[in-house]
Amino acid sequence: MLKKILIFLLFFNFNDIHGHTYILENQSDTLIVPNEEFEDCSSLGFTNNNINRPNPLLVLFKHKHKKNKRLTAAILAFPFPFGIVGLHRIYLGCPPYVPVVYIASLGGIFGFLPLIDFCVLTFGKDFEKYSNRGSVFMWVN
Repeated sequence: MLKKILIFLLFFNFNDIHGHTYILENQSDTLIVPNEEFEDCSSLGFTNNNINRPNPLLVLFKHKHKKNKRLTAAILAFPFPFGIVGLHRIYLGCPPYVPVVYIASLGGIFGFLPLIDFCVLTFGKDFEKYSNRGSVFMWVN
């Protein structure tokens, strides 16, 4: 998959020296590369579409990062050994008192709180709403 993306980026993006990406507007057989003296390339049939088109690699990495973050948080939420000290809450970006409550209550009420957190992180639909939560019970609104 990564090899296909690299081939796409190498052969289907036309980059000049300054890093601007140009897409050919007309269907001519030859590709005219803009010279440094041409600041505006619209007369040559090129348009600058960097602003409107997202980078496919950036989109792929964001999707993979979101998926991996969910998996990592779920593994850290499993009650033994990491969930009982609230390590998953530190990973998700909670205030510092929340892991202290987990430790003081002997693993979040004898391990039930991290077990519920594990189930919510694993089977919940919207993962992003659990990041940076200030309450001890992260699933309560």
